[in-house]
Formats: sequence, C-alpha cells, structure tokens
Amino acid sequence: MKRDLATQSVAEAYLELLASRGIEFLFGNAGTDFPPIIEAYARAKKTGARVPTPVLVPHENVAVAMAYGYTMATGRMQAVMVHVGLGTANALCGLFNAARQNIPMLFTAGRTPWTESGAPGARNNYINWAQEMFDQGAMVRELMKWDFELRHPAHLEGVVDRALAMAQAAPAGPVYLVLPREVLAAEHSAQRSARTTLAPASPAHPDPARLAEVRDLLARARRPVLITADAGRTDAGWRAMERFASAQRVPVVQYRPRYASLPTEHPMHAGYDPAPYLRDADLVLVLECDVPWIPEHFQPPAQAKVVHLGADPLYARYPLRGFRSDLTIAGDAAAILEGLCAPSERSPGLEKKRPAPASGRMTNLWVSHCIDRAKDDDTVVINEYPLALEALSIRKPGTYFSHSPAGGLGWAMGAALGVKLARREATVIACVGDGTYMFGNPTPFHFVSRAQGLPVLTVVFNNRRWGAVHRSTLSLYPEGHASQEHEPPFSTLEPAPDYEKIVEASGGYGERVEDPAALPGALSRALKAVREDKRQAVLNIITEIDYARTS
Repeated sequence: MKRDLATQSVAEAYLELLASRGIEFLFGNAGTDFPPIIEAYARAKKTGARVPTPVLVPHENVAVAMAYGYTMATGRMQAVMVHVGLGTANALCGLFNAARQNIPMLFTAGRTPWTESGAPGARNNYINWAQEMFDQGAMVRELMKWDFELRHPAHLEGVVDRALAMAQAAPAGPVYLVLPREVLAAEHSAQRSARTTLAPASPAHPDPARLAEVRDLLARARRPVLITADAGRTDAGWRAMERFASAQRVPVVQYRPRYASLPTEHPMHAGYDPAPYLRDADLVLVLECDVPWIPEHFQPPAQAKVVHLGADPLYARYPLRGFRSDLTIAGDAAAILEGLCAPSERSPGLEKKRPAPASGRMTNLWVSHCIDRAKDDDTVVINEYPLALEALSIRKPGTYFSHSPAGGLGWAMGAALGVKLARREATVIACVGDGTYMFGNPTPFHFVSRAQGLPVLTVVFNNRRWGAVHRSTLSLYPEGHASQEHEPPFSTLEPAPDYEKIVEASGGYGERVEDPAALPGALSRALKAVREDKRQAVLNIITEIDYARTS
C-alpha cells in the first residue's frame, strides 16, 4: 500500500522538527527501515525545507563517535540513526562511552515493521520477520536516560521535545528513540511549534551554605589538593579553574583527564598522578572525577577531609562506587569553582620537572614529545590511551580530549572526525594504539574522512600488543607464567598489519616510522598532507613495548 506523496509524511515532519530544535547533523548507517527518511531528504532537496545535514557513516560505532566528538567540541547535541536492533547492537560500545561521559545525544533506530501487510511501511522483505525483537530498547535501556517508541503521528512533537530535553538535562546523556517504519511513512498534518515545547532543566546551583563550609576547610587546610577529570568540559569551567587555582593556590591534579582543565604552565598544575599529594593531604576536593584514586594502591589519610563536587558527585548510575565523602555538593563545575574562590596565603606555586625523553628509543614519551613539538596551541589532540601527558603542552581550553572512563575502544578516530566537522580550520590529531586503530573501524573511518572532506592525522602507537591487557595480567600475577611469555596469550597483536597502507585506499597519506630520529620529519610530512594538501594521514609508529605505564 502506497501513500499519497503530495502529503507530508511523519519522516519529513520529523526532520524539519529536528532542524528547528537545533540539530545540525544526522549521522546514520541506513537499513531497510530508512526509506521514509531517505524519501523525506529527497523531497526536502526539492522544496528547500530546512533539515539536518545527513552524514552517511558505514559503521554505527563511528557514527556515534562522530556525534560524540561534535558535541564534545561545541556543546551542541546531535542525532544518530541506525538500522533497527542490529544497528543498535553495533552502536552499543559507543553508547556506553557516551553514557559514562555524559554526552547528550539523540540516538534513534528504526523498528522492524509490526504489520505484515496493508499499511504504508508494512513488511516487504523477508528479513522483516527475523529482525523483530520483543523489546528492542532493552539492550540499551541501562545506558539511556530515557527511551521510547514513537507510536502515533500525533505524538511526534511532544516525544521529540521530551527526548531532547531529557538528553540535555544535567547530568546529560544519550536517549533512545525507536521510529517504526509505518509511523515514519504515515501522513502528518498537525501544526508544529517554531520552538521547543519542553525546555531542558537548568543545571543545579551549588548550595551556598555548603560552599561556605568548603571555603572554611580551605582556609584551615595546609596541604589541600583538588583532583579532577572533567572540570574543563566547558570554557567556563576552564576559566573558573584558572581563577580558583590562582586564588586558593591549591594543587590541581588531572587524573585520567577527559578534558584538560588547566594550562600546563599554570603554577598550580600538579600533573596527572594524585598519589604524591594524597599521602599527606589534609583536604581532598574531588571535582567531576568518578575515580579520584585506586583504593587498592593508595587512599587519603584517615584524618583528611574529603569533599566530592559536581553535577552528579555520587555517580548514581555506577552500581559500585565507595569513595569516602565527608561532604557532597551537587552543581555545575564552573559555579562551584567560582563559589570557592578566595585569597589564600599558601605557597605561590609548584616545582615542575618535565621528563626528558631519550631520542634513541621509540617510547610513548618520545612520540608524545615529538607530537608536542609538531603541533601548535590551536591543534586539537584526541587521545585514546597512548599519549604520555607529561610531555604535552596544553594552553587553551578545548584542545585536548580523551576517552570515556568506560574505555570502549574505537572512539578516538570517529571523535576526531566529529571535532574536525565542528572546527574545519583546526588541525586534529587522533592518537591511538594499534589495537584501538582496529577497533576504530578504519575502513569506514577513512571513507567518511574522504567523503566529507575531513582530513585528520591518525598516529598509531604500534607496540604489537594489547598493552592494557598484559599490564593487568602482570599486576595480578607479577611472577606468573604469563610474565615470562614473549608472546603472551590474548595480548599479542602479531603479525601486525601495515596500518599505513589502509589509508591509501581512501586517497590518504601513510608512512611507517621505525627510527626515532626520523619521527619529527615524518610528523612534518603528515601534517603537511593534512593542512596543505587536505588529505587524511596515518603514521604507523613502531614503538617499544612499555609495561611501566599504567593501564
């Protein structure tokens, strides 16, 4: 049964509604549930209707990472659409990352048609029977802030506005909307509001009385420390951290940072390891940090006061998290830091020593040092595990991003494309391990980079190992049998592919680097390809196996 094409469909109304609500892009990997969406885009081209720009991404994990990266760089949420339950399953790793890192996202999927015949969009392909699930949303429900299935055209505006409001309310996160093909193909005649009918809830303001308590603790403290991973998520958070650290003279440790929160040259920048500061601390401020220390290794002294602060300081969606907290305050990071600013008589700064890398060895430290020398202050660095942060200079907000604490591999490359889409004039470098490169779905990644004109540099730290896996094994069995293996089981990635050749299939520049002395020149050539030739590039750097670095 075909519908009257002269009448607007729900799919057309849906795309126009998204655009009117600020959704700029729809990242998608299509399936047999997409025909109403595809037809709606084709009609919009003829009518001039304002709709989100469609971006074809031939793997769901890359699509989610692109939306994640764009939002990370701009603060503006975007939309993703995948094919029924199968596409949802493929996206699950990326959604885990987005959920744990509080990335707002409208994640949508088609639904296998529920009618066997007689309705627009009814089943017309043999796969429609096998692909149906009893509860498609169940596989992602634990990671979503909200999920729903659009059941009737009349509900369109209310459902979309609720989805967007729920995703953006603090703490932000992805939502899941299922779009049945029969509903998308149905006629839509209802009037729509020009602006949202449901505004997102504003962030909670921190309790002034509780902030006053923390200021009193700071005034009495002699050895305070602040530990954060995400306080620099926004420019306002970065600026507030600068003011707070300068006024209160509190060492700021960025432990496993996903966003840089303080310039590396700032006198109170205390590096990336909390252990030296925790041993003697009398006050520990944990701001936007889910794991401020590893209890098995070290903890604050019993007499130290511990304060947890942030949008969700108890991390309510974590099943187990038992870090001690004597005072817990919810609120926006920038507002918290502004509320804690007060002059202090403590030491004006910290003594800093940047490690000197050995140029004769291809260590992660040497590669990171060379990247730091090759980039400028506006270059955006995307890090998925391998970088030695102590070698980097970070002077501006929004120029360093790292992976979600969930650790779902394959994020950095898609995220780099999303950042490049948001900042087309910026140089973007994605730093990945060799295993991570494979998880990043390199063929779809390079396809999208070329198709969308988004040249980025991917640096592969190739140690031919699942380094995190082997380090974890060594930590549990330091004298075990696996520690004596040259090629430990489930940890060895050999024979290693020629990663630098994969990008050539998409018109990019690839180079293998084995000599540490040749690395600066290789970086210069790769960056020239990206910046001047507008070609994507991959450097396959053969690094040492370094088990000293923590996983």
